[in-house]
Formats: sequence, C-alpha cells, structure tokens
Amino acid sequence: MAAIVWFCITLFIFIFNASAETASASEFLNNFRGSRKGANIEGISELKKHLHDIGYISSDSSNANITSDGFDDLLESALKKYQSYYNLNVTGVVDDDTLSLMSQPRCGVPDFPDVSPDFSLYPGFPKWWTYNLSYSFAPYTRGDAFDPVARAMENWAYVSPFRFTLIAKYMAANFKISFVQKDGPGKILASAYKPRDGRLLFDEAEKWVNGKVSGGYDMQSVALHEIGHLLGLRHSKDPNAVMYAYLAPNNVKTQLQADDILGLKALYDF
Repeated sequence: MAAIVWFCITLFIFIFNASAETASASEFLNNFRGSRKGANIEGISELKKHLHDIGYISSDSSNANITSDGFDDLLESALKKYQSYYNLNVTGVVDDDTLSLMSQPRCGVPDFPDVSPDFSLYPGFPKWWTYNLSYSFAPYTRGDAFDPVARAMENWAYVSPFRFTLIAKYMAANFKISFVQKDGPGKILASAYKPRDGRLLFDEAEKWVNGKVSGGYDMQSVALHEIGHLLGLRHSKDPNAVMYAYLAPNNVKTQLQADDILGLKALYDF
C-alpha cells in the first residue's frame, strides 16, 4: 500500500512539473511584452539568445552583450532586423505582432535576413553532386514516420530531377533521419543541415501526427520543409512557402509553392 501511495505522489509531481515547464515555455516571451531599449528586465538575455540562435544577432557579438539583461542597442537592432524580415512594423519594440509570430513553433535552422529574394540559399551554394540520393531512418524510429517522410520526398521529386531511395544502412545514406531530444514541446520542431551533411532531426517531444490533428504537427509538412534544407535551401520570407520558418499546430503544408521551386531551380539550374 505504501508503495502505491509513493508511486501516485511521484506521478503527480512529475505531471505537475511537466505542466509547469510547458506553461513557462509558452509564456516565456510574454514576460517581455511592450519592452523597449533602456529597459532592464530579468531574463531578457534569453530573448537575445533566441534571436542569436535564429540568425539575428551575429556570432561575432560578445558573449557579455548577449547574456546581459539590458535592452540595449544590440537587442533593438536584432528586433528591427527580425521585424523587417517578416514584414512587421519595424519598431524595435517587443510589440504584439512580433510576440505573436515569435511565439509560434519553428524550424531550428537560422534565418538568413540579409538577402532580398523571398527564397535564400546557403553561402557558397553547397549542393549535391547527383540527383540520385538515398535516405534512411535511425534504428528504432517510430513506425508512423516512414510514410509521411516518403511522401515528402515524392513532393520534391515531382518538381525536380531528384530521385530518393530508402535504404537500410543508416550511416551509408545521404539523408539520415532521426528523432532526438531538443528543447521540449512547442519551440523548435525540427532542424536539418545543408548539403552534404544530410542530417534531419525531429524533436521527439512534439505531438507528431499525420494530417490535421488538434495540437499536433503534421510530419509530412515538417519533413517537406526540412528536406528543402537538406537540398540546399534556406528559409523563405513568403509565408505561403513550405520553406517559411514557422508552422503553427494543426496546420498542413504539403504542396510546394512557386517560391520553393524557384529556389531549387536557382541552385541546381534545371
């Protein structure tokens, strides 16, 4: 009996802590609502770190500036660059529109904000040397991931000369797909690496689904986006494009748009 009581208490504490962690993650940015240059706000260094991670604060910036809790020129400049990239009002203030977008789950690949076209490519234009590419899943990958990823591969093959083959040998594949622990639910959904690295990493903490399911993230939609990175595309400014960085829950994007296709054609010249 005592063992059962201990188990129930432990389970309750675990669930309570998990709920609190999820709540704090969703409310994190709201702590900075309306803040502007000159403010000293505890924890605002986390906002700087986030903007650094998604490409709006240069890695050349000193660590002391990024980790300070002052709303300084560095943060204001990063916010303005973010707002300009996503066609928001360029205020340098953490306003409602900025919070609304920044709070949405997104891809972990940084944006490339200093480019003018909607689509963007990696510096140096890395790409594959062949149109015949293989992909494989890490051992013990969840079984419901295979079909949506295959459909995403077919989407890219339909608009290009690329052909994708599933193979059993994970380490021998051009694309290596796995589910890993990242930053918890509702933040970074997945990330992928430029050619010719080939890694695609889903965050296993998310609610992964097939199609539209309340509170879930469609695996085919996210795979379609991340395969674009594997092929050499960076993010698009076009909110309709598959290569747009953000994807809200219960949203499905399984059709490549003109901007996605133009980016691939520009890189591979087909």
